[in-house]
Amino acid sequence: MSIVYETGKMSALMNTDAIINEAVAVATSAIGSENPNWFSTWKDIYRDRFDFYCVMARDDASSNRLVGTYGFGDISQYEVLTRDKHTWVNTMRDAIVAKGIDEAKVDAATSVYVHADYTGQNIATTMIARRATYQLARGMTHSVSFCYESSDIKTWASTRPSAVAMGKDGDGEDIYLIDLSQLT
Repeated sequence: MSIVYETGKMSALMNTDAIINEAVAVATSAIGSENPNWFSTWKDIYRDRFDFYCVMARDDASSNRLVGTYGFGDISQYEVLTRDKHTWVNTMRDAIVAKGIDEAKVDAATSVYVHADYTGQNIATTMIARRATYQLARGMTHSVSFCYESSDIKTWASTRPSAVAMGKDGDGEDIYLIDLSQLT
């Protein structure tokens, strides 16, 4: 087994319905149940509307099977993170600026999933490092983590060496600012 990683725009890496269906299958396996909104969200919003970025992990020894996906985008791409849309967003963005960080150099993740058959192989860790390396090369410096899909993701975010809590998101969960250079 050899895992091959690709990083780029969703419009290039998730350019067919079949690939998005593969991503839904990975997420369903990772979470244990399917979210009926995933396909439409990834295709219509993340790819077609915002053209977020993603890291995709494939097992080239298993017919190039998709085994992991990780989506992310600049905070300026997220409608939910527009100033004055929510009080918590203003608090988060004000905290970023107060730390002397340029908001245009901050991103956020949309999802990270590894197929259940492939857990324990550091695929998620590698995808996270690939994302950080890609974003650093684009000039991004930090990431915010919020609106957690699972308790594992929330725990992961809170335990990063550079994680700084900076308010609560709309669900009352901590928002963390993370230095991308600490994820490579």
